[in-house]
Amino acid sequence: MMAAGCLLISSCKSSFDDYYSNNSNTKGGYLYSKLQGNPKFSIFTAGLKRASIDPFISSGGLYTVFAPTDSAFNVYLKAKNYSTINDVPIDTLFSVLSYHIVNNMWYYYDFKVRFQGFQQSLFLTRSKKFVNVSVAALDTLSVNGVPVIKSLRDIGADNGVIHGIGQVLIPNANLEQKLLTDPQLNTSTFYRLMKVCSARTYDRFNSYDKNHDGLLDSVFYTAYPYLSTVYTAIEYQTNTLASDQGGDPVFTTILMPTNAVLDPIIAPTLAKIGSTVTDKIAALSPIYAKAVLESYFIGLQSVSSNTLIKRPTVLSTVNGATIPALTAGAFVRPDIIASNGVIHIINTTFPTSDLLKSGIGQALSDPELSTFWLAVQKAGLLSTYGVSSRAGTLFAPTNAALASAGLDLTAMTLNGAPLTTATLTNLIKVHMINSNLASTALPNAVLGTDLSSTEQLTFDSTGKKVTSPTGNVANITLPAVGIGPSNIGYVYKIDQLLIPQ
Repeated sequence: MMAAGCLLISSCKSSFDDYYSNNSNTKGGYLYSKLQGNPKFSIFTAGLKRASIDPFISSGGLYTVFAPTDSAFNVYLKAKNYSTINDVPIDTLFSVLSYHIVNNMWYYYDFKVRFQGFQQSLFLTRSKKFVNVSVAALDTLSVNGVPVIKSLRDIGADNGVIHGIGQVLIPNANLEQKLLTDPQLNTSTFYRLMKVCSARTYDRFNSYDKNHDGLLDSVFYTAYPYLSTVYTAIEYQTNTLASDQGGDPVFTTILMPTNAVLDPIIAPTLAKIGSTVTDKIAALSPIYAKAVLESYFIGLQSVSSNTLIKRPTVLSTVNGATIPALTAGAFVRPDIIASNGVIHIINTTFPTSDLLKSGIGQALSDPELSTFWLAVQKAGLLSTYGVSSRAGTLFAPTNAALASAGLDLTAMTLNGAPLTTATLTNLIKVHMINSNLASTALPNAVLGTDLSSTEQLTFDSTGKKVTSPTGNVANITLPAVGIGPSNIGYVYKIDQLLIPQ
């Protein structure tokens, strides 16, 4: 046993030294200069220069470059009807070539150790997409199924390592790219509702100097801040564990009802929007769109139609109601695969969310209250107030009232002064009374608010004026939205922001 242990230690020591000893592996320059000096990578090198990627690997950092040979690029160019690398659109070139640069330095030996220790096969590239690296077969290394050429394996550099490959790697489209480019998905009511919940976010990893003027040209991706665990344009989440490479894959499954079944659900809400509005879906509140959509996403998982038909526990209930079994016939178009998830088009809808069943849900479609609902969301109170089991009466300031008060939710200021989340929460809570109050209960009432029993709202003898704890007066618009008395059924519009003490 002792002899075997010594042999094992000696073997490991030898393997390590093969890759990391200065004597056995002369680096001889940074990655870009090493690629530039190898005639087999001349087209790849020219592409890196044209796409302004060369500065990233010319000096600092640690990277692993899967470098296609010239013969591989010639096949790619011919297949795409390009004469030279200069004919490839610059954005396409940047996207494709960035996909060949993996974060950190991974020799063949490192990939083996990583797989043996952590079963890791997905590795994060500079474009924040993942490649699949396999070391399963003896003395072989492949990326996305493309073998690394053994004579071009483990070319060391001062800031990384190069592995030559005989095929250009093409990144798969992500969910957002599928939604944007597929005509059936792009024109769907579901995706139009998603866009109501969307925001543009700066993408620092894929911003680059397109025209070589020394300045970065900004790139943005689509995010969905109102939809929890829905990632369509990003493919990783940061992870700083010692066993991690800096980011883990994230996946999203989208179950998209057809227009035929979804349109009737939102038709009553759209009917409330003025006839002069040309795009009524775009005019909806993001919080209403969230309430309609949230049942149809499975976050952080990519679930196939076969798995869904077998009734996984992740889809047993939504919003407290049992979901009817998804049979094969429920899938109009299953398994639209993306790099970070899957989309299924289905011909059914799921139970209505608690938020839409609540009084708030009834008022979400009022375009005059859209800013207030965003404030409720930003204060973190939507899940507290938007439940069907809670009683309450809410006095909601109109968009005009909040604008008059100087509320800016983007800058988080009130009349120019900084506004913390805690202060915003207090502002919202002073508009809530924790009981269902029909209009007949308002005249001459003095009632404590959700902020505290001493933060009271005072109503005049008509019940059509309310005074805040600090004395400002708002007019109440009747009739109220109301579905009480068993849940948070009453929402009244007011023309002033009520200010707590």
